[in-house]
Amino acid sequence: MGRTALFSRRQPGGVYTVDDFREHPGNIWFVGSAVSGASDSAGSGRNPDAPFASIDYAVGQCTANQGDTIYVLPGHAEVVTAAGGLDLDVAGISVIGLGRGTNQPTVTLTTANTADVDVDAANILIENLHFRSGFADITACIDVNATDCTIRGCRFSEAADDQNFVISVLGAAAAASDRLTVEDCHCIQDDAANTHFVSLPGTSKGVVVRRNVIIGDFGTAAIGAAGAVVFGAVLDNVIYNAASDNDSCINLAGTGICMRNLCCGAAAQANGITATTWALAENYYGVISEDLQAILDPVVT
Repeated sequence: MGRTALFSRRQPGGVYTVDDFREHPGNIWFVGSAVSGASDSAGSGRNPDAPFASIDYAVGQCTANQGDTIYVLPGHAEVVTAAGGLDLDVAGISVIGLGRGTNQPTVTLTTANTADVDVDAANILIENLHFRSGFADITACIDVNATDCTIRGCRFSEAADDQNFVISVLGAAAAASDRLTVEDCHCIQDDAANTHFVSLPGTSKGVVVRRNVIIGDFGTAAIGAAGAVVFGAVLDNVIYNAASDNDSCINLAGTGICMRNLCCGAAAQANGITATTWALAENYYGVISEDLQAILDPVVT
């Protein structure tokens, strides 16, 4: 689909606007299930008064690698019930939520523990969406299978007790999720079956996990890289992990820099931060049962 009304457009009510080409080199689409008349059909999606009803449908209207943007309107609610129920499979698109608090657009995963959001094309941005777990032990909320994905300013929560994401963000095997960035997100996932907020099982290069607030019960590690990640960066995260059996807030293999992370949890001091082959600087871990200030971890020797 070619670009339309690229530089300027007449909005409802006759207001004439000029788009910022640097921000919107491609088509702009609107999604909003809370808007009366929202429809996944031809002729919709071009303005916020007549949006599409689902993100998944909007993705299918995008053109790869021309910078299309999908704006998800305040109050939007979308339900994902199967594996790949929301599949971001068009390269170079941005999916940006509008609204904050209870107006933040919400994507709820339910019905099956295989339900997930797939990132199957490169250069995808996901920003300001609220992902809710609505079923027990959902394997992974966002399954990243392509390079250069950025997940920014999103929220991960549980719809109810015993409804959880085992992993909130799952990187790919091998190097398929190079340069994955997870930043400025807020996660509360406190079910004991959880393993990770971010899991990196492969050999991805240039992964960045920074400035996230992560609260929960993660039986392996809140941020974990079982694979040999290359030149990663784990920076400025605030982490609370309620797990106590030799589990950690950060557990990394491969190479990179792990810096300025503030962590606490139920595990013993020696199990707070494990990144023996990474460069470490100014990371702190505190044992919650001790009622003491966090200390440098690993301990200075």
